Amino acid sequence: MRESHLRLYMGLITLPALLLQPSLVGILLQALYCIVLALSSGRKFKIFPNMMLLVSVSAAHLLQPNGLQLFSIGSFVVTLGALLLGARKALVLISLLYISHYMVASRPQFPGKLGQLISMQFYYLNEITSTWSSIHPKRPFIEAIDHLLEQVEKQEYTHVEVAVTHATFGSLMWKLFHIMILWALYIAGSSGWLFSII
Repeated sequence: MRESHLRLYMGLITLPALLLQPSLVGILLQALYCIVLALSSGRKFKIFPNMMLLVSVSAAHLLQPNGLQLFSIGSFVVTLGALLLGARKALVLISLLYISHYMVASRPQFPGKLGQLISMQFYYLNEITSTWSSIHPKRPFIEAIDHLLEQVEKQEYTHVEVAVTHATFGSLMWKLFHIMILWALYIAGSSGWLFSII
């Protein structure tokens, strides 16, 4: 089996463990593990976009009060339950983002027209995410997006066969280890072994 396909299957197997995690502590640990996996595959970690995602999703959940009231600003009520629920959902998104980076880092390619279409999607996703960091200035935002799309459009996609790397036994064992860790964190979170805050 190809190494790129093995990564893809590993990511798909771990998705339910990330999506169904009921514990805030559990999803935090899973998110950190996914970040480490993405970093090991050559991706860069930037604190600001992750903090923006965490803050914006948590703030959006404050519009629907839930649980213990912490304080209020006029008629706007800040509740603990809404903050924790927003934080959990933001951490799920961060986990999915970094596990997807890990899955497609080796550019999996599949046979046939459908496989070429999937490979093209991965290619453009990679080009957009890597080109965005080189766009300056990023304000105004709409103009920055236009410039980004123009830059990506200039790079015509060609279906290039990348070197096929077959998975070794050691590589397979590492993927199984990653799966076991992420699923163990899910089991620990759903059974209450971790501090299940929500």
